[in-house]
Amino acid sequence: MIVSVSFLCIFMMIGLCWQIRSKEKHSKFPERTAVKGQLSILPDRYKIDGDRLQLEGSFATHKKEKRKVVAFYQFSSEREKRNWQKVNQPITIDLIGEFETPLAKTNLNGFDYQKYLKENNVYQTLTITNIHTIKKAIPEVYDILSWLSVYRKKAIDYCDQVFLSETALYLKTLIFGFKSSEFSQKEGVLANLGILHLFSLSGMHVFFFVGSFRYLFLRAGITIERLFWLQLVFSVVYGGLTGFSISVVRALLQSMISLSNREFKWGLSGLDCWSVTLIVGLFFRPYLLFSVGGQLSYGLSFFILYVQPITERINNRYLRMYCFSILLNVMMIPLVGLTFFEWQLTSSLFTFLLLPVFEKFILPILMVSLVSSFIFKLQLLVRGLEVYFLIQQSIFEWLSHHSTVTLVIGAFSPILFLTLSILLFLFLQMLYKRSNKVYGLAVAIVLLLFSKYFSPNGTVAFIDVGQGDSIFIQTPFHQENMLIDTGGKLDFGKEKWATRQNKKMNADYSVIPYLKSKGVKYLDKVLISHGDIDHCGDLLAINKKIPIRSLYFPEGTEKKVAFLRLLEGLKKSGTKCYPVLAGAVISQSIPLKILAPTTPGTGENKDSMVVYTQLAGKRFLFTGDLEKEGEVQLIKQFPSLKIDVLKVGHHGSMTSSDASFIQSIDLSDAVISCGRNNRFDHPHEATVSTLKAAKINEYRTDENGMVYYEWTPLTKMSAAKTIIEED
Repeated sequence: MIVSVSFLCIFMMIGLCWQIRSKEKHSKFPERTAVKGQLSILPDRYKIDGDRLQLEGSFATHKKEKRKVVAFYQFSSEREKRNWQKVNQPITIDLIGEFETPLAKTNLNGFDYQKYLKENNVYQTLTITNIHTIKKAIPEVYDILSWLSVYRKKAIDYCDQVFLSETALYLKTLIFGFKSSEFSQKEGVLANLGILHLFSLSGMHVFFFVGSFRYLFLRAGITIERLFWLQLVFSVVYGGLTGFSISVVRALLQSMISLSNREFKWGLSGLDCWSVTLIVGLFFRPYLLFSVGGQLSYGLSFFILYVQPITERINNRYLRMYCFSILLNVMMIPLVGLTFFEWQLTSSLFTFLLLPVFEKFILPILMVSLVSSFIFKLQLLVRGLEVYFLIQQSIFEWLSHHSTVTLVIGAFSPILFLTLSILLFLFLQMLYKRSNKVYGLAVAIVLLLFSKYFSPNGTVAFIDVGQGDSIFIQTPFHQENMLIDTGGKLDFGKEKWATRQNKKMNADYSVIPYLKSKGVKYLDKVLISHGDIDHCGDLLAINKKIPIRSLYFPEGTEKKVAFLRLLEGLKKSGTKCYPVLAGAVISQSIPLKILAPTTPGTGENKDSMVVYTQLAGKRFLFTGDLEKEGEVQLIKQFPSLKIDVLKVGHHGSMTSSDASFIQSIDLSDAVISCGRNNRFDHPHEATVSTLKAAKINEYRTDENGMVYYEWTPLTKMSAAKTIIEED
């Protein structure tokens, strides 16, 4: 019987996968050209952040082509924004927009937006250029999903209207699973504490609400048999009011399967119930286990099945709970290594301390406050809740800065992931059997967590930071980590209503994730070529996540007001700052020779720091935004200078890359760091022509993504590698 069912499931999954692949091959909407059509949206499927509107819905053209898309629109006025904030019904928009294929990852181990959308059956994004009409629609009586979406949106709006901001944020997040742009500002603190999962609706929240539902109806005299069907209806309604998130659906589905198992005496084990839950989930979301949410939700619930029997033998309740939390935290290491690249050692402690607070106080008080607000509005309660949550947030921020221990483990290779997973399961098995071998396994696991120190690979990476520069150098065996420039974006001032709350620095999407994937806990040295924001703007953002020990910059750069502010911020955090000029050698495991500037400047392009180094048989020259005059001066001072890899000056601008300079240094590879469709039109045709005439291998971060080189102590430097291969 089991074998027959298994084969049936396999054949059904093969058919489903074939259907998905066929759907993916369907022709897309025309790109980079105006397309007319209608976008249908449910009221809880849009987000507003400043002057930006993000929509998720179904787009249809007059040819009846219909596909799911993610669309973006920029408000032209505060009034338009307020009108959108009032929308609480399904709507259909007649619009004109342009489609494009979402960008895949451009940095090694970076976020892959294209893959993320694909997991949600979205293959194109839509930029709305013109909205003609917006029509409200009342859902059909039988359209349960639309009605649930309507009531969810009304409930979210109600929280904002009745409660103060901090309390409303907790209500929307913990009751309805809606994470606003304001919540995104707190995610860094919560992630650093390792308690972000407490704010993501999961088994804990489902257990509380389902348990409360069962308790109330059993006390009301409802029989167990009738309660089963009522709970089934409640599960659908609760799932809809929380947006049918992966973790909520998984917890509700597993709960109902376990309940059905007891009700109908199927004789399934806990693992069987989990397996059926996974199979059902895969039918509805085939990419389930490729998503971070799916991996964490199903992974955590799977590990609970094995950890629980071990901790149940501990008599002391609190010790049992703490050991349970520790073991779950340890078992999540392989999944954490695939995505987040760091492991919070103190996460189990904070989870142990805060889980009862959420279960016994926060969730009950929020639910009681929300329900009672429909009957009477007690201002004392509203203000009291706000004060409590503000104090709690202050405590979280203090703990985040002073009481966390984080191990930056870097990205796991497939072999390391598999080895660590096997060892952890053996560790649990030995722990369950109380075998002394558990100590040897624990030592092996710890050694694997520090495997980055045994890696012989060195790296020189030109990180794709858009319109800016950032070069990372890591030596073999993790001896030294260095960064030349940080990237950064100019912050154009906007009116208050148009300013985005979810305001992350450019480095949060590029430099920081990459450095953590390389196991970087701190940076030994950071060199800033000059004072332009696209070279130093993300200094403080990087230092906040990855502390900088020493900073080097051309003497005189501190005359720039913006750079001086950054410098003062770094000094307060303990970073040692050194102004340098030509002739200086910054050395530890790798000597970095400063060739320019020769005199103090003011932090402009002409004052750029020029850095020379030789690694594994290849000579590198990093020139910042050095202009032609500076290049000519450089070959006059160093007539015998020969280079294998050049970081092309000023993003390939026509003001740099003098032909005589390019010919003189006997170049092999040229790397141009520039943004896609940048407003400066970099690189300039003249620069590209100069490089082609000299028969130089040209690499561009806007076309190739990250460009990087690797070597080991026993091998020469590799040829250039890129993330995006040319067509």
